[in-house]
Parts: sequence; structure tokens; C-alpha cells
Amino acid sequence: MQARYQAEGEPLEDCILQNREELIRLCEFIEAQGVRSYLEIGLWTGRLLSTLHRLFAFDLVAGCDDGYAQRKGLPLTLPPETHLFKGNSASPDFEHFRRDLGAVDLVLIDGNHHYAGVRQDFEQQRRHPHRFLALHDITGANRHTTGVARWWGEIEGGRKVELLQPHGELGLDSSVMGIGIWSAG
Repeated sequence: MQARYQAEGEPLEDCILQNREELIRLCEFIEAQGVRSYLEIGLWTGRLLSTLHRLFAFDLVAGCDDGYAQRKGLPLTLPPETHLFKGNSASPDFEHFRRDLGAVDLVLIDGNHHYAGVRQDFEQQRRHPHRFLALHDITGANRHTTGVARWWGEIEGGRKVELLQPHGELGLDSSVMGIGIWSAG
């Protein structure tokens, strides 16, 4: 997958797009914090949401995606109980969808990786009841994720946890992705 990503600038694979070791740490966090509801913004093909729901059987599982992977010919596969919003997370319709979900323990933001987009998603989710807001790609290791790294570095207040593990699948001794988890206190 990495070779294809470097050649095409996109990971055009139906797979989880997180570092395995960081995903394990995210699962440990979910378990330790008793996360029972989960919203993922930017689903790609739904593999991450589906895997986490299979492992934790969330009471509420929801997603938002604009269909980019599907426009590239990849499937979107989700558990049937997923509350799904198809469209842009910056739209008024998504705002209504999110309000109707109510409190969500963990929101993972992994959609728009541009600075303005990730900031908008974060600020929007901060206004809604939640326990934790997470961002994927906080290292900004490639040119497509520098906006996430910039916003993660600018977030003030609250408590930040960084899940940064070497990217062993690529033979690297450092993270090229990273998951940042923020909470108000």
C-alpha cells in the first residue's frame, strides 16, 4: 500500500489507514476509558469503524463521510446499526445530524486534513457533548497532513494524549501518522 500511496498520492486500498501499533494503543485507550459511543468523521471504506465496533460493541456507532473513496471505486462497508451521514461535515445538515446523536464518548476526526477543515471539524465537535476528541495524522509527516499537525499543535487547554508508535509495517522507527486525543479536563 505504501508504494501505491507514494506513486499515486492516495492510499487507494480497502483497508484500515492507521498504524497497527497506534491502533492497538487506541483500543487500549477505548477499553480503559469505557468508551461506549463512537463517531468517526472520514470513514474511507469503513474498515476502522467496523473493526472497532466489532471489538467493543458500542451502544452508539456513527459515521460521516463524503464518499471520496467510493468515487475512487472503493466500497463503503459498515455495520447495519451505524448512524451514517453521507455528505460534508461542514454542512448545516451534518450539524443537525450531530446534534441529534447527542453525547458521544469518542469522536475520531480523520476526514479533511487541511488546516481549516480539521480545525472546523474539531471546533464543531467541541460544541457538542463528548468525552474525547481524537485526530488522526498529528505528525504531519507528509504534505497532505500538515494541516492536522498544525492544528494539533495550536490546541490550547484541556488534556492531550499522543499515541505515537514506530511504523513497523514500513520498517520505520518513528510514527508517520499519530493519533492525538483531547479532552476538556
